[in-house]
Amino acid sequence: MFGSTIIDVAIGLMFFYFLFSVITTHVNEFIATRMQWRAKDLEDQIRHMLGDPDLANKVLQSPMITSIASKGERPIYIPPNAFALALFDAFVPEGQSANVFDHVRAGVVSSLPANKGGQVVLNIIDHANGDMKQARAAAEEWFNASMDRLSGLYKRRMQYVTLIVSLLLTVLLGADTLAIADALYKEPTLRAAVSGAAQAAPASQVQAVPGSQPTVSSLQQSVDLLSKSGLPIGWGILPTDLGDWFRKVLGLLITTLAVSLGAPFWFDLLKNLAILRSSGTAAPAPPAPPPSAPAATVSIVPVKPTTEVAPLTQPQATYPGGI
Repeated sequence: MFGSTIIDVAIGLMFFYFLFSVITTHVNEFIATRMQWRAKDLEDQIRHMLGDPDLANKVLQSPMITSIASKGERPIYIPPNAFALALFDAFVPEGQSANVFDHVRAGVVSSLPANKGGQVVLNIIDHANGDMKQARAAAEEWFNASMDRLSGLYKRRMQYVTLIVSLLLTVLLGADTLAIADALYKEPTLRAAVSGAAQAAPASQVQAVPGSQPTVSSLQQSVDLLSKSGLPIGWGILPTDLGDWFRKVLGLLITTLAVSLGAPFWFDLLKNLAILRSSGTAAPAPPAPPPSAPAATVSIVPVKPTTEVAPLTQPQATYPGGI
């Protein structure tokens, strides 16, 4: 009983962290979209790669790049093959083909004094053995390696943003982990309701993760579930002394750090703990055996013989080949 209570309290807390993380993720995505961080970071990284503003402008203004984004917007993602094609086109003068190896190499050599990107491309071409497909493949690898570094920098920035947003939302809503855990432990009805809602939570809510566009439905579902959960969230009762304030601040900090781990983390942990809880329930009692059939009774009815029976006599033993 005690172990089941602790597991239900843990499930309730994880469910709260999961819903709060989904809301935080939506706020992060709203900020990143409004600030156009992905598009700006992508453009800045390409300019850093090429090292020359003129060459970078030619690549970014190539139809193969501008056609990716909506009209009037900058792309937030560029396929590696589109970058490679736009790059080699930028080195070839009008009237010449970027599919001709000699044309590309001549254009790169003529631009070497102006940019360091040309030196990189020249090294790629010199190792391609005259094969433009091999040269494009090498350029794609160069682009992918640069995007991997950019992705790491972007994730690091979003971790700081998530921590700040989590702190602001936690303080604004008064989401105290210690108070929530205490309520879940002392109120069986609340504990059962939250635990049941956690195990029935739709998996679609975890779709709003960094790097993807969050859905309005997942945000609305999270807000509805959180508001209907009955958890003690808010500033209804303010702390009265220093000890209560210390406990309140500690609970808010725990919530902030937990929510900053992200919705996917808490969804996976919640799912595993729910499986553990279901596997730890007592096995149902075996069905009772069917009633045994009544023993058969045999009635013996005496029968009166109709003929007289001759008295028994000692039989004479006979043997084959008798004496």
